[in-house]
Amino acid sequence: MWGNFVKIKILPLLLVNFIIFLNCLPAYYRGKQIVNPKNNFLKFEIKNFKDRKNYEPERIFYKINNYRFILMWLDPDVHFPYRKGDKMPRAINPMEDYYKYKKDGLTRSKIDQFFHGDRRDYFAYDCEYWMPLLSGRNQYDLSIIDRSDVRVDGAWPEFDLPEDHSVRMKITPAMRTKGSDPLNRITGWYSTDPELTRKGFIIEFTIEKNRPGEEEPVCDLGIEP
Repeated sequence: MWGNFVKIKILPLLLVNFIIFLNCLPAYYRGKQIVNPKNNFLKFEIKNFKDRKNYEPERIFYKINNYRFILMWLDPDVHFPYRKGDKMPRAINPMEDYYKYKKDGLTRSKIDQFFHGDRRDYFAYDCEYWMPLLSGRNQYDLSIIDRSDVRVDGAWPEFDLPEDHSVRMKITPAMRTKGSDPLNRITGWYSTDPELTRKGFIIEFTIEKNRPGEEEPVCDLGIEP
């Protein structure tokens, strides 16, 4: 009898805690797969500013220079623990298989996908990628990270995309003082000290109409994946 009482009292509590835990998981795991019937894309490429020798396959050890890129859609349809007026960030990076035919040499094995997730969040320099976007007016939160170069930046754009229109994202590596760094402006502290710099990216957006028959290009890094 006591065991039944414990089950009645404890199980609902565990269920509530589990639901709260799921809602509090990092936003990256609350992803959304984009259904894209209106041909809206984010098109981007970062030109390689590093050692080109990393792409030479005749070397005993070579690597493909790459960076992380995470795109979040700010979902206005929120629920607990978010409040009314908040927007829930949902990762909309496509699944690994979406870029299966890019030939960028970065496709992970199924084992890696099992342990590290199957959502593609890393991309090769010198390769143009298309990522599906939602049609209509939507807000986004994006991050670009190059760990090897200790370079990071982000943006919070809003786009209103009609059918067959895409966003072209231009990304340029840059150095920023803390005074010009948008991430530091919220503190109200501005500095012109040249020693107080961080590496980032200049991120610019333009909306363009898709060209009839145009398809996402395959990577041409001069190597065979």
